[in-house]
Amino acid sequence: MNLTVDFKKPEIAGAFDWQICQEINVKNDKGEIIAKAEIELVTLNKHRDAMGSYTLLSNEETDWEIPLNLYFKGQNLTKDLCEALNITPDTKKAKTHILLEAISVLPEYRKQAVGQYLLKEIVKHHEKVQSITVLSMPMHSFLDADECEDETIKAYYQAADLQNLKVSADDLTNFFSNSGFIEFKVDESLLEEPLPYQILVASPQSILKESN
Repeated sequence: MNLTVDFKKPEIAGAFDWQICQEINVKNDKGEIIAKAEIELVTLNKHRDAMGSYTLLSNEETDWEIPLNLYFKGQNLTKDLCEALNITPDTKKAKTHILLEAISVLPEYRKQAVGQYLLKEIVKHHEKVQSITVLSMPMHSFLDADECEDETIKAYYQAADLQNLKVSADDLTNFFSNSGFIEFKVDESLLEEPLPYQILVASPQSILKESN
């Protein structure tokens, strides 16, 4: 099976040019989209570190709240996570981090390492990112294909049949764990209510190592 990856042009996600979003599609040899990812990237630096960035983002809807508050220090991940993921912190240069908003593979192409291939291509394309985070929860719990405005995206997610071919939380955890991610355990005493998702974090190195 010959696969190609199409990276759509990045777009500013909100009010800031250091927060961008991007759609990535995997296509088969017929040019059909068989897998899709949606990512968001933020760039942090010593002048606008994690907490400063979160403060600016706090007036908008953002999934960065938990990551920026719990496991970042300055523009880097915390020391413990950097060590676990074999990351060298850098206090001088700006660092970019990815939030994986969604990833999916059409039913007939699952269990063929297409998802791992997509993750590998993302970090190869964004080779200078320091980390990639996923707030892991089944897509059928937060996405309704019929509500997608873009007809191409709607057709893809309808073909993915998310409501009927449900992927369990355990399936997702196994997929990400086998793709180079480690789970970040949250101290529940810091939370007002339990999180509806698991937090998993990887580095480009851990993803590429696991997929080789």
